[in-house]
Amino acid sequence: MKSPVKSFYSALIGTAVVATSLFAAPAAHADQIFGFKIDLTSLGGPVINNINELNFSGSSFVRNTFPGGLGAPFTFTDNGVFSFGNKNGGLSLGLGFGQLTGDYTMGSGTGQLGSSITFDAGGQFDIYYNPVTTFGDSAANRYGAATGTKIATFRQLAGGGGAINPDGTPSANGQLQLNFVAESLRANTWFTSTGDSLAEAFTFSFVTANASQDNSNNCPSPCSTDPNLIAALGGGPNTLPNQFLVSNGAQFKLADNVVPEPGTVALLGLGLLGFGVMRRKSA
Repeated sequence: MKSPVKSFYSALIGTAVVATSLFAAPAAHADQIFGFKIDLTSLGGPVINNINELNFSGSSFVRNTFPGGLGAPFTFTDNGVFSFGNKNGGLSLGLGFGQLTGDYTMGSGTGQLGSSITFDAGGQFDIYYNPVTTFGDSAANRYGAATGTKIATFRQLAGGGGAINPDGTPSANGQLQLNFVAESLRANTWFTSTGDSLAEAFTFSFVTANASQDNSNNCPSPCSTDPNLIAALGGGPNTLPNQFLVSNGAQFKLADNVVPEPGTVALLGLGLLGFGVMRRKSA
């Protein structure tokens, strides 16, 4: 039985596939996975059913480098910590005193002031479940985001991105897209609505983030950002355009690849990331 999914065309994912140099042919389009579930019962948590998207928020720290001067293209690094608060735009995850968190590391890319940025391949997005809430407690373990049990690792694909301000920061509520492929999924944890296990390398994710500069980190005044957060992210006060803290509200969605034409399966299996996740449909 095929999982119930809604088809959509993803040009960004196709671009990311070519850019990774892992693919010699364009990828098939993707089907968003609706109603997937995360089973945390073996870890003392709940079953989170009927997920169309996971909503999360948090902070990331961005560093820009301008090798050719401020008018030239720049490179950037990005890493952040996040907490999943609800699903499908506002429904509770039913975590009780537990937490579901995301830890984003090794993000990088290129951009142009007043134009846009695009991400390189290689960033990593880890998802953890902890039956005890530790997020925000201290600088240790990435602000509490990397505690408990890791239930997934997604590897970023080249591509995605979005528009930025002339000072190099994300636009206020500017929408950015990041694309990933599942590198590892904890066994007996990730399922389609029909109970099929989601498959590594064929399960993709895409994240759409509303990002804006966090002005609470414009030190010395105002400067109300939690110092433990800054320490966890290895950052410091905002010094535009070279470094700054970003507040993010984001949607994490899954997709699987439509059954490809013969001869492309092996290529697709090598992976795709860019906050676009896909997997082979179960028969």
